[in-house]
Amino acid sequence: MFNLDNPHQFFREDDDNGETICSWTMDKIKRKDATVWIMNHFFINPKIDSKKILHKQMATVMFIAQESHLPVWPLDPLVIKYFERHSEFHSIWYHKPNPANKNI
Repeated sequence: MFNLDNPHQFFREDDDNGETICSWTMDKIKRKDATVWIMNHFFINPKIDSKKILHKQMATVMFIAQESHLPVWPLDPLVIKYFERHSEFHSIWYHKPNPANKNI
């Protein structure tokens, strides 16, 4: 599983043949205003159903945020879209994009 005391979290899921299904990392950083988890690039094997895998992995993200009491700053566009579409993630979302800037 993972250790919340470790500031670098690495996740990887492989299929039965050892081929990567997905991988992603989170790093705990201290900013001037808060300590947050930065969620870096999220890789999903293009041969896999990305919606199903993303939904499963986002449950882990939510668990980490809730257990650590720290918000998550997603950097990957795929994860940002997921946070936008799933309102339950709005409460853990650090540095939400400003809706006024979407059309720029």
